Amino acid sequence: MALGNVFIKDVDGNIPYLVSSDQEKVTGLLFDTSMQPQLFEAGYGKNNENKLKLNDVIYITSRKSSITDFGIVEWVDVIDPDEENNENFFYGIPAYHIREFFRMSGNVDGSGRLYVMFADCSTNWEAIDTMQSVAGGTINQLGIWTAQPLWKLNGAEETYTLNLVKGLNDKGEAMAALNQPLSIVLCANPSNTGALTTAGKQIDMMKIPSAICESSRVSVIFGQAATEKVSRMQHRNDDNAPVGFLGAVMGAIARTNVQESMAWVKQFNLFTDDFQNIEFGFGDLNLDADDEFTSLNMYESFSQVVLNDLDDKGYIFPIKYAGRENGIYISRDQTCSHGDFRTIARNRTINKSRRQVRAALLPYVNSPLLVNPSTGYLAASKITAFKTLIGDILAKMQAAQEISGYAVTIDPNQNVLVTDTLKISYVIVPVGVATKIYVEEGLSLTAK
Repeated sequence: MALGNVFIKDVDGNIPYLVSSDQEKVTGLLFDTSMQPQLFEAGYGKNNENKLKLNDVIYITSRKSSITDFGIVEWVDVIDPDEENNENFFYGIPAYHIREFFRMSGNVDGSGRLYVMFADCSTNWEAIDTMQSVAGGTINQLGIWTAQPLWKLNGAEETYTLNLVKGLNDKGEAMAALNQPLSIVLCANPSNTGALTTAGKQIDMMKIPSAICESSRVSVIFGQAATEKVSRMQHRNDDNAPVGFLGAVMGAIARTNVQESMAWVKQFNLFTDDFQNIEFGFGDLNLDADDEFTSLNMYESFSQVVLNDLDDKGYIFPIKYAGRENGIYISRDQTCSHGDFRTIARNRTINKSRRQVRAALLPYVNSPLLVNPSTGYLAASKITAFKTLIGDILAKMQAAQEISGYAVTIDPNQNVLVTDTLKISYVIVPVGVATKIYVEEGLSLTAK
């Protein structure tokens, strides 16, 4: 007989836990080459074709990999502008945004999940289908850089009309219908109105149209770092399209939890050595006597009234806050809609619940459904089982503070014997955002 003692052994109680998923971090960058038809046919792009071709979808997990594995090299200021296309790839714009993506998503030399594609998008946005297909439908947010104009001049009335947004929103709706929902961030060319003429390169701020067109799948951004490097990259670009700050925006989105705004001041500061000042990248891009752009609209040149107007029109741009030194932030996370899905955060939240609920329900397609033998309607046990299945998913989102609450409803009077269809509905209460904070202050004789 063994000596007396206290004997203890571990028993797994199978307590459920929430496995953190980084699928919401999966991001895409699509570079439209329609205004650079020779990109892969001559110069650096042609010489690099053993690493990267037009219409390839590449998966990048680090900035270093984008350079060594795919040849997306960072821009160098060549002395002879005629050597630009031989020394640099796409004016350094893709490498710049990839660097900014990794910087803002966590660490410039860290890891991430980024799909990149170069495609001619002059006639359609089918490249988005291709990217999602390669990614297995996992891309949650997609940034698009294009030199196509954001606004076009309406010659008859001399006003600007919004370009590209509705077509992209239609594509976003189509992707959602295929259970591959994503948020699209458009960085188009606001520096001309469709014509590379003297007048076409001059943007009248009073004619900028509203981007609000009930396109909740799309957000529109403009603005960029005011540095000599960025200005030179824009100058060398034959279309003079602004470089923009797309990579930083996409990195910030990837870093956020789904319910968080990328404009959260405490969390997302774009400020760095190469991003200390802001310019909008458009204004008057005709060259002056020194062969420089006449005006790129420095941030400080705009009044608060003009900035508020651009915000009200649905645009997103980099901003500064008075009294907050060494800070550059994103103005909002709004979409081109005033409806329920007027922010990227709300879209990402509903998209996450949609993906997870669908994944949980897929195994039950063509499964047997017990019915109440006295009524022929769906059995109460089945109603409870499905409500619990979906409720568990939404409860975990609520526990993670991704939603404020939820409700799951299943009509008990469903005649599934006739319809062979189970109908379930759920609603979620989103997390609010303090876009504006109003404070009243004053003097008093007492503290009461």
